[in-house]
Amino acid sequence: MSHNQPSGLLKSDFSAWNSLQVDNYDFYLAQLCATNPVTVTQNIYSNDGQLLLAIGDLVTHNALLPLRSFTLAKSLPSCIQIQHLMNNADFLQHMVNIIRDTEFFQALEERKYPLESLLPVSEMLEQFPLVQQRLTVMSAQMNDLFQRTLSVGLWSIFIAQEMRLPIEETQMVFWAAICHDFGMMHIAPQILAKEEELTAEEWRSLQGHVDISRQILLDSAEFSKELVDAVYEHHERCDGTGYPHGKVESEISLHGQILALADSIVGIYYNRFKPYGRRWREVIPVLELNHAAYLYRSCEIVSTMIFRSEIPLDNVIDGSEIPEFAERMLQQNAHLQQCFAELSSVLTNLGYTHGDRKLHSLQNVVLHIATTFKGSLLFKEDLRESLRSIASQQEIGINKVVEDALLRQQEMNFHLHRLTHMLQMYVGSGDCKNSKIAEKLDAGLKKIGGFLLPPTS
Repeated sequence: MSHNQPSGLLKSDFSAWNSLQVDNYDFYLAQLCATNPVTVTQNIYSNDGQLLLAIGDLVTHNALLPLRSFTLAKSLPSCIQIQHLMNNADFLQHMVNIIRDTEFFQALEERKYPLESLLPVSEMLEQFPLVQQRLTVMSAQMNDLFQRTLSVGLWSIFIAQEMRLPIEETQMVFWAAICHDFGMMHIAPQILAKEEELTAEEWRSLQGHVDISRQILLDSAEFSKELVDAVYEHHERCDGTGYPHGKVESEISLHGQILALADSIVGIYYNRFKPYGRRWREVIPVLELNHAAYLYRSCEIVSTMIFRSEIPLDNVIDGSEIPEFAERMLQQNAHLQQCFAELSSVLTNLGYTHGDRKLHSLQNVVLHIATTFKGSLLFKEDLRESLRSIASQQEIGINKVVEDALLRQQEMNFHLHRLTHMLQMYVGSGDCKNSKIAEKLDAGLKKIGGFLLPPTS
């Protein structure tokens, strides 16, 4: 995810977030102030009583720079007012724009969810001043994140409606979705914009957005415990491989599971499909490959919703490209298989009696990858012949078979990168108390580095 970085933003530091210290969100406020005045409404003091900004002062870049060395008596965002806040009508229009600009959402709106169904929830925005402020800043300074947030909100409310949840719960899930990535506005932009692979330390910093989002909501009296819990769980996974706590299905709230699935769908589409002109409908195979991570009923509902849209599939790969593609894919498969074999060896040879829950989660990912991809095209030596054979047997175009094969390869590469990052973070965290196991994992990671392909998302 790439964002414009305002000058003066703080460099990466990975200590615990403190709402009483000036950070990147405050500099986004200063950048907004250039076009939409941001004014101090309460005197801003340091924690030792020194007046730093007075009522009526503008929150500018130069005004913020001296504050970086202070701990404040009260958080800066709670002491300011933005002249033109997003209101209910603005919010509804933004959602309408997302629907109109997205073929899938437009098809759903025409067949199942008329725009009028969004009016009640959109008219709640002004009940939440904190959300108004955050969305105003996000839409102006991190518009890509804003667009994704609205998409997650729409997916969440549609899934909740399909599950026939009570209106109060449906609305709560929607607002949890709208709030779930507020913490991202506090993460160093150089991490969000980085195109190379993140280091384990940078991954830990990025994952910290979940805790920050939770703390922002807890510091306000506007939100229920259920909403805050759902936000805190939006990166948990039913198979125990998520974060921050590695919860399993029975430990994750229904609302958290809905939000996690909605967030993943949007991430898959924006990161891996949209840049290549692929459609929402093509998310279905990825969900099927990852069904163990999500609430099964929700996955079925999403598939039904996508099929209901009646959007056709496109051919992404031209027939003339297939021989070259097959050769390239065969070479890439060799790297994937080497990486998988090394990861599998490192993790499974440790045994399963160590009693370490986090290590068990990592071992479960290996089993999931093996179950999902063994027997697929990714492990066929004569790939060209296999592609043609499947197309003939299933009476479908070779293009579609090739695209499915590419999708599976990209998905396996994604999972191997994800597992490697999880392993790096586990080793670097010091959570492994068995020194011999830690040494084996560290040695395995050094071997794996040479096998991985560039990440697909």
